[in-house]
Amino acid sequence: MKRKLKATPRFIMLLTLICLIFAGAVILSQQAKLNEIAAKQAALDEQYAALQAEEQRLEYMIEYAKSDEYRVQYAREKLGLVLPDDIKFDITD
Repeated sequence: MKRKLKATPRFIMLLTLICLIFAGAVILSQQAKLNEIAAKQAALDEQYAALQAEEQRLEYMIEYAKSDEYRVQYAREKLGLVLPDDIKFDITD
């Protein structure tokens, strides 16, 4: 005997419920992935800002190293040189 499948309201409701549960699971999974990506983006933005600040600091240091003021400071601190009008104090034990 051949049995015909009929779309009863109960079967339609069950099928709709299964589809809604599946769609909900997919949405939750996608939302979790979006939250993970957003957190990673925030961390990368923070790292990028820190690198930009470091780049600006290094550019300033390069420009300062080209100045006469830096050369004089370097000669005094590292090489122990003085300008003709300066007085050098040598304090040794």
